[in-house]
Amino acid sequence: MPLKRSIVFLQGPLGPFFRALAAEFSCHGYVTHKINFNGGDQWFSGADHCFDYRGTEQQWPQFLENYLKDFQIQAVFLLGDCRLYHRLARPVCDKLGVQFMVFEEGYLRPDTITLEQGGVNAFTAMDLSPAALAAASRHQRKADVTMSPTMKRRTLYASAYYWAARLRQTRFPAYQHHRAFSPVVEGAKWIRGAWRKYQYKHQDKATEQRLTGALSRQFFLVALQVHDDSQMRFHSHYDSVEAFIGETIASFAAGASAADYLVFKHHPMDRGYTCYQSFIHQQARQCGIEKRVIYCHDVSLPALYHHTKGVVTVNSTVGISALLHQVPTKVTGRAFYNLPGLTSQCPLAQFWTAPEPVHRGLFNRLHSVIFTQTQINGSFFNALALTCRNTRLFYEQTFAHRAKPVMGSQPVEQPAMTSGAAIQEVPVIA
Repeated sequence: MPLKRSIVFLQGPLGPFFRALAAEFSCHGYVTHKINFNGGDQWFSGADHCFDYRGTEQQWPQFLENYLKDFQIQAVFLLGDCRLYHRLARPVCDKLGVQFMVFEEGYLRPDTITLEQGGVNAFTAMDLSPAALAAASRHQRKADVTMSPTMKRRTLYASAYYWAARLRQTRFPAYQHHRAFSPVVEGAKWIRGAWRKYQYKHQDKATEQRLTGALSRQFFLVALQVHDDSQMRFHSHYDSVEAFIGETIASFAAGASAADYLVFKHHPMDRGYTCYQSFIHQQARQCGIEKRVIYCHDVSLPALYHHTKGVVTVNSTVGISALLHQVPTKVTGRAFYNLPGLTSQCPLAQFWTAPEPVHRGLFNRLHSVIFTQTQINGSFFNALALTCRNTRLFYEQTFAHRAKPVMGSQPVEQPAMTSGAAIQEVPVIA
């Protein structure tokens, strides 16, 4: 009788997606495991076997190595390869030959999610060499099912996650989160974000009308990212969003035409956390261009693409969207799509006067590679049955055949386990 394939889920999107995905895999012959790091993980946890990890950051790699060996794990699934426990998990998986399967928001969102082996974004394993792209299809692909908006569910799941984590904090005293972790603070920021959306509504509408009217083809668009985005911290040389803003304003002031404007677009998920209006005004005034710099929140990016002269980003997927609309794009960080013929390879100082055009055929090939090799039609927050089924099929068709045989020569009987009964619990070190 063939040995059942065993997989582990670490931290996933806020909400029940990993629980539903574990059920999907379990129903198709897999033995599923879930490791929880805090009460929020535990609240949304669900698998054949669940374990609450209560040890320290220093103990985690050895614990994980033992766990993968003991239960002959084939693959580890997680969201985001830059979270603390996930960063530490990757070398362990590489050492043992266990597949390191990373989810991320869709590169071609809003109708897709991303799944790659080994890493995402700048850590992608996609072959994007000139030869590989030349052999790719020239036809773009489109998701079959359109996903509905997710903000309401994101808000609900975030609230449940952070309150559950707070209430079970004594259960996981050594846990370290990758961002702010107080439900009161987080809740206040989400409320402030909703208020700011209302507060800037009329101003943003007027700004959008101005940019698509009187200032059409007279401005460059700068897409800001979330202040604690791992893309900023691990895939760029910037210490902060402010550092990126300051560099961009100084470059624009020194090199752009006196008739052009610079437009900063705030990230919608960062609305309640940061506001750069005062900082941008200060930097622009110091450079003598305060009347040519605009700051906005909720203008529609697709509405602006046909009116802007170019897009500047650190490494956001806004860059992919801009390329899709044939907008010259400058990447200042590290991004897999920062390729000759697609993004402008010239220094930022030259981009303001000589942005390089987008090669449509090359982008279509890149789009085809991204879609077929990394994208799953679905959402982390809506249409979970469809998304989970598509995810399992995608994994089996794209990655499962690459998995190495499970470790050890003898099958290990899968234990009945709910909170770590089958493996010695890691002690908490004060």
